[in-house]
Parts: sequence; C-alpha cells; structure tokens
Amino acid sequence: MQLRNAVATLAIASIGGVDAFFRINCAKVQVGRIDPIVNPGALAAHCHTIVGGSNIGVNATFDSLFNSQCTSCEISADHSAYWTPNLYYQHTNGSFEEVPHGGSVVYYLGRGQAASNIISFPKGFQMLSGNKALRAANQSGMTWGNETYPNRPKSDAISFACLAEVLGPETPGLPADPRTCINGLRAQVHFQTCWNGKDLYKPDNSHVAHLSQIDNGVCPPDYPYMFPHLFLETNYAVAQVSNLDDGGRFVFSQGDATGYGFHGDFQNAWNDTALKSAINNCLVDGQDDSGTLDDCDVLHPFWNPNFSNNCPMQPPQIGERTEGMIDKLPGCVRVTTGPGAATAADMECAAGVPQASITSTVDSTPQPTYTPSAGTLFGNKFNKIVGCGNDSYVNNGFRSLNAAYTTFPGLTVEYCQTYCTKRGYRYSGVENGNQCYCDLAINPSTIITDQTNFLAGCNIVCPGNRTELCGGAFYMSIYNNTDPSFKPTTNMANSVIQLTYPVAPFNSTYVGCATEANGARTLNGTSLVDANMTLSKCASLAASNNAAFYGLENNDECYTGNGLASGGKIIDTTTNYTQSSCYGRCAGNFSQICGGRGVLSVYSNPLYKPVQVVPSVGKYQSKGCLKEPTSGTRALTGASTTDPLMTVEKCVKFCLGKRFKYAGIEYGQQCYCGSGITQGAVATKCDTSSLMTCPGNQFEFCGAGNLLNLYYTSVI
Repeated sequence: MQLRNAVATLAIASIGGVDAFFRINCAKVQVGRIDPIVNPGALAAHCHTIVGGSNIGVNATFDSLFNSQCTSCEISADHSAYWTPNLYYQHTNGSFEEVPHGGSVVYYLGRGQAASNIISFPKGFQMLSGNKALRAANQSGMTWGNETYPNRPKSDAISFACLAEVLGPETPGLPADPRTCINGLRAQVHFQTCWNGKDLYKPDNSHVAHLSQIDNGVCPPDYPYMFPHLFLETNYAVAQVSNLDDGGRFVFSQGDATGYGFHGDFQNAWNDTALKSAINNCLVDGQDDSGTLDDCDVLHPFWNPNFSNNCPMQPPQIGERTEGMIDKLPGCVRVTTGPGAATAADMECAAGVPQASITSTVDSTPQPTYTPSAGTLFGNKFNKIVGCGNDSYVNNGFRSLNAAYTTFPGLTVEYCQTYCTKRGYRYSGVENGNQCYCDLAINPSTIITDQTNFLAGCNIVCPGNRTELCGGAFYMSIYNNTDPSFKPTTNMANSVIQLTYPVAPFNSTYVGCATEANGARTLNGTSLVDANMTLSKCASLAASNNAAFYGLENNDECYTGNGLASGGKIIDTTTNYTQSSCYGRCAGNFSQICGGRGVLSVYSNPLYKPVQVVPSVGKYQSKGCLKEPTSGTRALTGASTTDPLMTVEKCVKFCLGKRFKYAGIEYGQQCYCGSGITQGAVATKCDTSSLMTCPGNQFEFCGAGNLLNLYYTSVI
C-alpha cells in the first residue's frame, strides 16, 4: 500500500499551493467491472480498482456504503467509495498484464476564493471527473472564467507524474516512456468543487463544475456551493511488470493507450458530523497546512493506521479475471489511440454477447470494535484484559510473552486464550492480527497501557472476529487467566519468568561475550546440551577435558576449547548483562547468564593445564604439523592404526615397530606411518587452537581433521 507521507512532497507540487488540507491513505477493497454511478445494478463497461467502504458493489448506495462493516481508508468515518481504471501492460503477444498498485491517496483541500464557505457532501451525492472516451488533450472544453479569474482547459483535471530517477514535468497524458518511472507512474484526478445545490447526480455530470483554475479560483455563477476540493492519486508500480522491454504498451482498462481518458469516481458515504468537523477545523482559514492527519485532531478518534489489515480486499463480485496476466481486457474493450474519441462500440459489449456473472454483495453493517479497560473480563471465562503492551523483543530478546507461540489466519482472542490454557500458561497475548503468545509471566520490560484509540498500539482487528482487537504491529493485547483452579505448567523453558530473577555477579574468570564462528564453532572441543544447564556444569565439562575455555550459549548449551577458533571473537567484556549481547538466562539457574542466540558467555578454566605439542619421543622429534594432500591420498602411506585412547607415545611406538621414520597423529585417534611424505602434503606451523587433544592423554595434541602432528627420526 502507499505509505503515509511517502509521496507527500511530490504530491503537493501536483496540487498547486499548500493551503489547508488533509490526506487519507486508502488500500484496495474491490477490483472489477463495478460502477454503481454510471451502471447501477449492472456490469460496468470496463474494470476499476475501488477503495473505501467494504459494501461497494454494482448496487451500492449511500445507505449500503455508510453501513459497510469497514473501510479500506484510514479514517473510519469515511465509508465513501473512490475508483479509477485499472492500468495494464499489453505485451507484444497480445496478453495484458495488470500493473500493480496498493490503493489511492485522497486529498481534501480548502481551495478557491470562497474556501471559508465550504460545505460537506450531502447524503447520496456522487460525481465523476474526466472522460473515459478522450484520446487527445483539450477535447473537453474550458472551465468557466472571467477577466479577473481566467479559465483553463477542463482536461487539465487529469495529469500524470512520472516518478523517474530524474523528475520531469507532469504530462496531460501518459508520459512518452512510462518504463522510466522506476518509482511509480502516478495518475492524478482533480474532482469538481462547485455544486448547483439541487442535484445529487446528473448523468452528464452537469450538477458540478470545476473552479476556474480547476484547483483554485471561483465557481461559475450557477454553482453557488463549494465542497472540499478532492484530489485523487493512484501510483502504479510500472517497474514490477514482467518483460517490460518486449515492445508492448501501457493501456487503461477502457482501452485507452494515451492516458487522456483517465478518470475518477466518487460516491459519498461520509459520517456527516465527522466531515463537517474536519472541514471547520482542518480546511477553513488554513488551520492545517501540513496535510498530515496528525494535525487534524478532530479526525483522530476515527484514525486507524492499520486500515489495510482491518479492511482487506473483498471477494471478487464479477466473474472474470482482472488481475495478473490475462488474455484480453475485461469486457468487450478495444484498444484505441486517438486522436479521435473512442466510441461506445470501442468500449461496450454488443447485444447478445455473453456477460460475466455478478455475485450480489452481501451487505454488512458496522460493528463496534471492543476496547475493554484493564481488569475487564473478556473472552473465555476468568480471562481479564491486562492491557496493550509494547513487544519487548528488541529490548532483551524476549517477547512480552515468550514461552509458546502459534499463528492462525482466523485468530480470535478466545482461540489464543484456549491455546495457552491447554498448555498450562496463565497469560495469553495476541499480536499483529494472527499471532498468539503464551507465558507464565509478563516480561518486566513490557510497558502496559490501556487501549484508548487506534492511532498506535493495539489497533489491528482479529481476522476471526472483527469486533475484537488482536494487538498491533509490535504491540500485544495481553490477557490473564484468573481461574483459581488453574494449574500452570512446570516447563519454564523460554518463559520470561526467568527475567524476574536477579542476576548473580559474574565470577572472576569471565572473559566476555563472543560471537559464534562462520560455519564452525568458536569453541570447538567437547560440548554438552542440558535442559538444566548451569555455569558449574559447563565448568565441570571443561575441567574433565582440560579445556582452557568454556562458553555457554542459547540457555542450555556448553562448548569447550583451547582458544577462539574459525573467526570467533570477543565482542564485549561488560559484566552488566543489560548492556551485553549475552543476556540469556541459564536453563538450570535463572540467576546466571548463558550467552544468547549465536553468542557465547566465555569463561577461562582455572584448572586448565597447558596442552603441548610433544617435542620428542625417544629418537623421534616433532616436525610441526602437516596438512593432508588435497588429492585424496594420505601424506603418510605406510602402516596405520586407530586407538580410542591414542597418545603420541603410542603412535611413535607403533611406527617404530613397523620400521618407519615418520609418525603422524591425526583426528585424535588415528596414527599413520611412512618412509617419506607424499607429494602435495604441506608442512605448516601448528595452530593449537585448532588441534585436538589425545583421548589417552589430555595434555598432548593429536592432530585434527586432515592435519597431522608429525614426528621424524633419521635413525631406526
């Protein structure tokens, strides 16, 4: 969808001076050959994308739209419908690909010399701007004007802004090469501002008229009333079209390859009290010249930034394909390029042509969204709302509720409460519309507030029950099961209850918080996973294996080693866990820190005795280390043996007994002998951080994978 403020600066240039205005973002709510203004109760001639009230359909009226369950616009008091033609890319093979867009932005502006007398739209009012048949500029005549207030071509109400890498002037038709509009092709419609005060709609649209300068000036003498000036923009993502360089062309759904026939429709369904208040407080006398809803306080009670989630696309009403790649334009439309206007035969189906089916809109009625106060019983029996909490994951790696989690596309508050209760968790929380979390406690860093409006926090309705709130983006609606007979689970793994324990002081052997290595372990010796992991268990593992260091990770994992290997490194040494990347609690003792995801709390082992590369065994002297050849052959091709209790002495003795001058120990347990070294083997300095200790003597090194500790004697 088009994000709030994303194109504000560019759009202001399109609508002339700033003056007082506010803008409303709207997501798509329906797509199809629907136009209840021009073709009430029947198929429209061409396809539209519609934003606004969810009850939009071929039979839509003020009453049905006003009673829509929701609106896809961010102001819930506006159930009006706004629509424009779909844009397609016609490939050279004749197929048409819809150019995607997320919806429209509607500007309400205080314009004209009599802007202080703006009135709200009456019940049942509707209008359209533009002419679907035009294929060239200046074919619609001129606005009314006089010497003081000159007129202007009516066709100037339509324009296009190509959001290219380098912005150029706006154009009255499609730009010469829309493919350059890498940030979107924005189609723009100025609606008429002046009303005759008598007719809610006339088929020739003569009940309304443009200001003399379209977006400013004065009304004609026979049009004494002024509405807010509506400016509608739809940003088409042309860069997302496939195979854009195949020589095709862009075409609007009424067969218009020029853009001059672009148009927009408006069917009013505002809450009149809310609109009048917005006009009086945000349009008249320039009170709101920023355009943002932040500065239009009277609309705040109706403002929901999560409008696209709370009022998603409705099921198609017309039985024909309109989106993606299609064989032809919906309906019986022929592509025309002008300069003459398109005819009815170019845009409408002849008599007897089979028509697409129409599924009647099942009109809904508005339903209030419950925002119960903290402490109120809500949902399943015994469940009380705690409030709306910010998701604390970014603060300490734990959600507000963290022990258990599920998602469900039809989520309700009751579903989540049941899910958590069955698993023994007293607290349940719903977030982002479809996420459910459970825990034994609430994260201490979570800030709980009462939900008072929809501006922030918990403002996404539950998809399974649209009268309930299912949290928000990074906000959780939290409930507490107060059943006195509730039996909580004893499984505290991943629970935020651990955060309620004070952290004990770090001992003096703490080295720091280290990153895990790339593709290997930072501490690559013996390891242990234990659901009751503590510092003492990991220290014991290091002591029993004579490892110089031990590190704890991910609450229940212990790793040992004689140095940081494979690129792992210390990233902080603070003993204040709130300022460290290592802040996870140990599964077996919540007062201790056991690293985190991908990071280790590293300690030195005070009982460590240095492991050495044995300098000599009898006549055999150490020759450092030797890498195995990459060809797959062995560096030493004489006798070999393995021993689960291998030592350097055992290997040398074995090779001496076989009368070989070279002895090499590899991968801890393997011994190789030879009279010479195979070509391709590479002598190297021994990196003790990567060597393995001998299983038969933990104070000696016995090579590593594809690496030998090499010994040699010249005399057998």
